[in-house]
Amino acid sequence: MKAEGRQVPAAEKYQRILDAAVEVIAENGYFNSPVSAIAAKAGVADGTVYLYFKSKDEVLRTAIDTTFARFYGRVEEEFKTITGPKEQLEFIAQVHLESHENRSVAILMQTEMRQSAKFISEFSHHHLVKYISVVREVVRRGQKMGIFRSDVSDGVVAHCLFGAIDELLSSAVFTGRAYDAKATAAQVIDVLLNGIRSGEKHV
Repeated sequence: MKAEGRQVPAAEKYQRILDAAVEVIAENGYFNSPVSAIAAKAGVADGTVYLYFKSKDEVLRTAIDTTFARFYGRVEEEFKTITGPKEQLEFIAQVHLESHENRSVAILMQTEMRQSAKFISEFSHHHLVKYISVVREVVRRGQKMGIFRSDVSDGVVAHCLFGAIDELLSSAVFTGRAYDAKATAAQVIDVLLNGIRSGEKHV
């Protein structure tokens, strides 16, 4: 008598499909990744994918949302114990780098998402706005404490930080270079706060 297969919980199947989608899209490109390929990678029927996601667009959108939800979750949790503005900026940079350590996720976020004006617009209006807001809040607090210069725009600082990390991640995707997230984050914040001039550091 053939043994009955284990029934996969819905949450596990959902995650399996999502993970498969990230791998397939990263390997083949968004437009060359039919739902059938995602289903095959996940080990489910094509129709099963549609039970969890309305379309391939929704799969990609969910992967993006999940990546940043984890990012914000870690930042929020660690900020309970990391209270210094400089240290908080370093942690934001570190987690941003670490959130893309999985190469498939990095390719998805740095290349595939950017092939679509729709996804870029959604990202800019949701995740980027929130990211910038979190950094600005840290910078403003540092300015009030006298740690950061008050004559510098917190918005400019926030965009500079995102842009620096984003460029490092793109470089990692295209060159295959691996970064030590903690050390690289510390260096980015050092350059952001103190520049590249030799001499005494201010922060």
